[in-house]
Amino acid sequence: MNKKKQSYLQLIIAIVIIILLNAILSNYFFRIDLTKEKRYTLAEPSKNLAAKVKEGILVKVYLEGDFPAGFKRLQKATKEMLDEFKIYSNNNIQYEFIDPLTNTTAKQSNEILQELSDLGLQATNIQLKKEDGFSQKIIVPGAVLYYGDKKIPINLLKSQFGQAPEAVINTSIEQLEYEIANALRKVTQTKVKRLAFLKGNGELEKWNIIDGKAELKQYYEIDDVDLSVIPPSTLFEYTGVIVPKPTLPFSDFDKFKLDQYVMHGGKIIWLVESQLADMDSLRNSPQYYSISYNLGIEDLFYKFGVRINNNIVQDLMCNSIPVLSGMKNGTPEQKLLPWMYFPVVPPTSSHPIVRGVDPIWFQFASSIDTIPSKKIKKTILLASSPYSRVVPAPARVDIELARLEPDESLFRTGGNKTMAILLEGEFSSNFEFIFDKTKNPELDFKPKVENNKMIIISDGDVIRNQYSQSKGQVFPLGYDRYANQQFGNKRFLLNCVDYLCDDSGIIEVRSKEVTLRLLDKAKIKREKLFWQFINIGLPIILILIFAVANNYYRKRKYA
Repeated sequence: MNKKKQSYLQLIIAIVIIILLNAILSNYFFRIDLTKEKRYTLAEPSKNLAAKVKEGILVKVYLEGDFPAGFKRLQKATKEMLDEFKIYSNNNIQYEFIDPLTNTTAKQSNEILQELSDLGLQATNIQLKKEDGFSQKIIVPGAVLYYGDKKIPINLLKSQFGQAPEAVINTSIEQLEYEIANALRKVTQTKVKRLAFLKGNGELEKWNIIDGKAELKQYYEIDDVDLSVIPPSTLFEYTGVIVPKPTLPFSDFDKFKLDQYVMHGGKIIWLVESQLADMDSLRNSPQYYSISYNLGIEDLFYKFGVRINNNIVQDLMCNSIPVLSGMKNGTPEQKLLPWMYFPVVPPTSSHPIVRGVDPIWFQFASSIDTIPSKKIKKTILLASSPYSRVVPAPARVDIELARLEPDESLFRTGGNKTMAILLEGEFSSNFEFIFDKTKNPELDFKPKVENNKMIIISDGDVIRNQYSQSKGQVFPLGYDRYANQQFGNKRFLLNCVDYLCDDSGIIEVRSKEVTLRLLDKAKIKREKLFWQFINIGLPIILILIFAVANNYYRKRKYA
């Protein structure tokens, strides 16, 4: 009886301890993430953004229904990620999974798809395996974040050029945290930083950069600034400056303003070409020779540790252009042919600026060389494929090159050509030895900056959107209306600006990597019977062995 009472007492004490521990720990939130890459742990910038949410947010996720295994993984990962954001937002973020096309007529489905497309969510076709074969289903792999009267689209599927389906799903899962955090940034930011697009030196016209500006305006205040008419102090008011394809020389005083802007901590994205070459010139003549720009900023770049070469990059991995192929019933016919002057560059660097970004479309880009400097760290962001080469200036641009089969032997030894580079570290002024403070006391001159960064891209057309003047239609940045293909130029531009100017740290979320651990299909097929035996036969044999041994033991003990 004493042992029985003691057992009951121990049970009661254990239950009381468990209840007390739950009551105490319910006031504290913690989780233990045992995954190697910490896939279930939000980055600090994401936690901070979620904590800023003080009012109710609803996220409608259009990933509900019958999906292949890959989309089931994406659906599950999205739910888990939203759960994390929900917790850190003190339950101010709610979500629901729906199928927008359930129980709708064909007309209603088209209207819904058009509405989601206008928001920025694109439908995709998937193949479902049935008992009697396969069927097609249209889904919208995305979500919409509702906050007050705001609707923020979130694209969940990150399809990349040339990627296998498994890799596409994995990339999409990797970018889930960034996409959700980026949507929260749009609705929670209060203080808006200012960016300046320079003009006055023959930069791109407003209709050529209108879509890129529209994307940046969601996060920054954008101004067009004529460098020649403002004092240096006015330029210092901007967090970042974008130089969009200048074609006219910079004066010494304008160079001084940009130099001192960098020395005072300002961030610059240079989109500078060395050669005058464009497709419009081919409309007047089937061939022409490029002309070198004389911008007068070569000494600035040299001081920063780079040089934009006087050449044009040709790449076998390239976009296509429409070329006249003949006449049919009195109407000219065109076909798309590869154009080596339009390199398509898939990012290979793991840097957050380009990680997970679709291939970038360049047009008549030059190569970039680096100059040794111990104080400036140089990170190559984008480079041409191994099957590329450079044509020295003046470069001949001939439309017939599109019709000819290229000689691959000319491209095998070219190697990768740098076309976008990040510079970080200590920068010294180009005017430190010639500036006289006594003659210009009103100018706040600094000879160097200990820690700054900038990005140099050897093609201004990277941020140029196509524009139909006759129809007044602006096409999205990175979209080629002739090839009907969307490239990653818009995302690349936003990432560059965020990395240089945004202090929320959200760009760091892009570097999060989720390892794709797939089964070896060849090994499965080769060792199928062995693993079937291990999983089915071995447990049965172990149970039988235990039964025989137990029976023998009981006979010996109790016989």
